[in-house]
Amino acid sequence: MCIAGWIMKVDRELFDILKEECLELIFVFDNEGNFINCSNNARESLGYPLSEEVGNFKVSFPKLELRETDVLEHIETDIYRKNETCFPADVKIVRCDDDRFIVFAIDQTENRNMARELNSCKEELKSELKYKTEFVSNITHELRTPVNGIQGMAKNLLNTELNSYQLETVGIIESCCVNMSKIINDLLDFSKMESDKLVLENKAFSFREFLNNVMAFNVTLVNEKGLKLLVHVGDDIPKYLIGDELRLTQIFNNLLSNAVKFTTIGHIAVEASLIREEDDFVELFFMVVDTGIGIAKENMDKLFKKFSQVDASTTRKFGGTGLGLSITKKLVELMGGDIKVESETGKGSSFSFNVILKKAEEATETTGVEIPNGNFVYEGSGQYSESEEDSKYAGEGGTGWRLTANSDKIYQFGTSENIREINSALEKLFICIELENWEKAENFASVVKNLISDNESEQQLKKEAFRLELIIRRGDHDKAIAQFNLFKSKLKELGF
Repeated sequence: MCIAGWIMKVDRELFDILKEECLELIFVFDNEGNFINCSNNARESLGYPLSEEVGNFKVSFPKLELRETDVLEHIETDIYRKNETCFPADVKIVRCDDDRFIVFAIDQTENRNMARELNSCKEELKSELKYKTEFVSNITHELRTPVNGIQGMAKNLLNTELNSYQLETVGIIESCCVNMSKIINDLLDFSKMESDKLVLENKAFSFREFLNNVMAFNVTLVNEKGLKLLVHVGDDIPKYLIGDELRLTQIFNNLLSNAVKFTTIGHIAVEASLIREEDDFVELFFMVVDTGIGIAKENMDKLFKKFSQVDASTTRKFGGTGLGLSITKKLVELMGGDIKVESETGKGSSFSFNVILKKAEEATETTGVEIPNGNFVYEGSGQYSESEEDSKYAGEGGTGWRLTANSDKIYQFGTSENIREINSALEKLFICIELENWEKAENFASVVKNLISDNESEQQLKKEAFRLELIIRRGDHDKAIAQFNLFKSKLKELGF
């Protein structure tokens, strides 16, 4: 005997309790489908008072048939009230042993209303997002025109006869325009991402020419900070590939600019290698390694989030929208790959990613300027340096290549590595002071200070380096030169 039959036959008292207390609406029908009884809340839902005889009830369930079956669960139907209005319900039918049917129903009016409100909110949110995306897209397009105009005029001025002050001023204007253009482009890409309109182009291109262009674009920034740009290119990477060269360049530029931004001493290293080849497709592996400030473990999860940087001070000091890495991640994923990061505070970071590209017979247009295979220091367009000293940056045969330079020697005051780095930074520092490029001068002054240990014997020299940094920060040319010469004389006394 099923439970419903037990309720009906054995325990009438329990059924009376259920009639009064059950939250579900309960309806009882005979084997011919005639209504017999219902719970009190069912009466109330149908609009029948307790005083009204059950025989006067008109209970209708459209689309519902009482068939010879044991259980029918979760049937959606409407239940009509006394006033011939109806409400939606989710019903379950149970057949009893005495051929009666019990219908358990749950009023879905509130749930349906909530669903409609939710859908309405979703549509409203979607509409607002669309308007926001369109606004961002329109405003960035409007900003791009005047910025490009200012940048163009600045470039024209740089080709005229200018004194050192004017040259530096126009250079700053052009640099600001470049930064503004990057922000505008990031916002445009963000709006495309939000509206799922970010798509890739597939064109044939020369891989080594592409890589050479990326390195050439970033090497100036690397050189300005007194860093080395180390490169490893696998010799088994196909010469020509099919993919979105522009977006691949964007990925590299984002990673390299971040590496340069957060590195003051040491190296930036780039690896490109083939990890898989199947039919007409290849999977390439890339790595960008720096010896910069590193990233704390608790901040790792913020790296690829939109409008996020590891802390507010980073934004104030280095600028940026916080969109670069989130856009980079999206582009890598669109290319069938994934991006990962490993980092340690004070020792540097390593960003690695893979992409899937198609092989090509030949690119339609090439300049002929290509980066070579193997390991080398990149010094500028078409300038490569290979030496026994630099070979330590490569693994055997280039496989599993990592930046393994021991930067500890650079910080060991008085070692040949340390002296070389200090003198290199001082040369660039002097030029920046003469040009009154105080931002870059402060950077090189900070490098010099950090290259001096905190040992008691070097404390006085460290103080002089700190004084030099403070004077440069105030932008006083004469005092900066005087302090620079004083610092140089102190170094000379120590045998530098």
